Amino acid sequence: MAKIKLSKQQQQILIGGGIALIAGSFCYYHFFWSPFSDKIADAEKSISDTEAEINKLTGVAARKDQLEKELIVLNQKVIDLEQRLPKEKSTPEILVTISELADDYGVTLMSFTPGATAAKGGSPFYNELPYPLTVKGSFHNIGRFLAAVSLAERIFNVKDVNYSEPAADTGLMTVTFTLISYQYKG
Repeated sequence: MAKIKLSKQQQQILIGGGIALIAGSFCYYHFFWSPFSDKIADAEKSISDTEAEINKLTGVAARKDQLEKELIVLNQKVIDLEQRLPKEKSTPEILVTISELADDYGVTLMSFTPGATAAKGGSPFYNELPYPLTVKGSFHNIGRFLAAVSLAERIFNVKDVNYSEPAADTGLMTVTFTLISYQYKG
């Protein structure tokens, strides 16, 4: 193989071209390729972060609908519970309820006396509201009436029940008892 002989000037041109090629490659990388690749990497990271945030918020949005439904159900439960254990004394409502139940079960309401509020055993949650009552009716009607009172929407309790002897001619009896209603303290 024959050696190529280059003149001094040709060698200088070849070395200068090599240096120019290396310098051009460095300048291309440093001033063009590197800044754009950094911008591309930053943009890809930003897109990735944004997509992750969108996915997270989409999950939250889906959960929002579920939580709103749960909130509606819980609010309805609160309304139902407040009907069973109201915050107000509401004696007129109690009288209406008891009168309607007495009429429904053939019992005559003879007396209804609101009593004083009593905090039973220092309960932090409720007060007891006693109402001494006297009713008149047959044994079975009074029993059904008392069962209906215990199943009423509002929470009631009956204590101190006293039965009289039924009348020989009508079979009706008089019963006195204390109706206990409850009032939520909250």
